[in-house]
Amino acid sequence: MKINKIICKSTISKCGFPGGGWAINPYVGCEHACVYCYARFMRRFTGHEREEWGSFIDVRINIAEILQKQMKSEKYKTGRFFISTVTDPYQPLEKKYQLTRKVLEVLLNYQPSVSMLTKSDLILRDLDLLKQFKDLDISFTINTLDENWRKIAEPNSSAISKRLLAIKRLVGQGINCKVMMGPYWPVFTDTNKLFCQFKKIGVSHIFSESLNTIGGNWIGVEKVLKKYYPNLLPTIKEIMFNRKKFTDFYNAAEKKLRTLSKQYSIPLTIYFGRGHAANN
Repeated sequence: MKINKIICKSTISKCGFPGGGWAINPYVGCEHACVYCYARFMRRFTGHEREEWGSFIDVRINIAEILQKQMKSEKYKTGRFFISTVTDPYQPLEKKYQLTRKVLEVLLNYQPSVSMLTKSDLILRDLDLLKQFKDLDISFTINTLDENWRKIAEPNSSAISKRLLAIKRLVGQGINCKVMMGPYWPVFTDTNKLFCQFKKIGVSHIFSESLNTIGGNWIGVEKVLKKYYPNLLPTIKEIMFNRKKFTDFYNAAEKKLRTLSKQYSIPLTIYFGRGHAANN
């Protein structure tokens, strides 16, 4: 892992998520090294174009100082803040550098609306701060209960069982927790078991999206499938790259998700295919 300490001039950018808002990313790159990560496109904008995703981290060591200055602007009085959009705020290096915690400490003084997305139970370390926000929600990416696939597809992330326990504890403290069931995998995403677990621990909303194969994202997926699940590779590849197979698969998945959403009374938002968003 190549670690670079960098000085940033700005900490806030416009968020590209549906609904807009603001994005704060304490790190560039991510140690979790997920083989399907859409954020790998950041390499070409940050001087890491020739480096493997997951092999480098830029640590924005002065982020709290700059954020404190920027938050005084009227520009940031409205709009939701998303931490983080192209990295994980609680990747392993956060234990040492605590940049996400410092960001939360600054934001707490201004009480903006805050959303966080993570794959790590390290977030429990900051429970003391999280409880003080008036409008905050936390989403955990959980797209499978298959720990073997998790270790391959999300090699340096927290175990699924630890994420589920983290949600249960956060919900128990009155914090709104959601789940990103994405990407929705052929074979590895067992929606029946996932919904059952989510209901037990108090998940308030589920999001799901199809696998994004654009920008080199498929390369890593294909590589691990070829190595560990060669028998599944032809089927999954055909679903992803045959338009009819793709449409049929995700239409069936959407139908199943909507049925389970009603059965378990958990609201659902679906993003399957380009530009497709559907709510239930």
